[in-house]
Amino acid sequence: MGIDKLAALMPPPEDPLFNGTQEQWDRFKREVGLELPEDYFLVVTTYGSGRFLAGEFKVANPFDPDDQDFASFELTRLREMRERSPEDVPFALYPEEGGLYPFGIDGNGNTFLWKTNSNPGKWEIVCFNSEDYSESVNHSLIEFLVLLATNKLDINRRKFWGSDVAADSLEYVPRRVSRKRRKTS
Repeated sequence: MGIDKLAALMPPPEDPLFNGTQEQWDRFKREVGLELPEDYFLVVTTYGSGRFLAGEFKVANPFDPDDQDFASFELTRLREMRERSPEDVPFALYPEEGGLYPFGIDGNGNTFLWKTNSNPGKWEIVCFNSEDYSESVNHSLIEFLVLLATNKLDINRRKFWGSDVAADSLEYVPRRVSRKRRKTS
């Protein structure tokens, strides 16, 4: 499933903020130490910073100053949670072998992570609700977003959102920043 399917559901902004240059992406991958899924690159370069589903679902953008600590914050939070209650986080966490790496969050406080392995094109997505429940799905990021938006994601929706996505939620809300803060490097 390509970016065009997602763009047809939720059109991207004409001038995406903080969408990153190829040099920035290469530097980010070196710093993180992961070869990230290609569709993550496509989503961030196409949409920049903002939120899907009328502001309810955020794909973290490594080039947005407000998101630069997202992954380390979420990993720290999950490590602390695992120390207190190992059964609530029954996964390895990056940089552990096959560890989870966070990429998104929603308005309900649910966190979305990839289960890393040697093939980023086949990474599972692990969904943690804001309490103690997790579920995995085997979709790319773009497939995940399209299936979520069209209520076709095979997941216990009640545990995460309580209901289906409403048709009027099919909107991407770009992040707004002052001109002074708007940088692309």
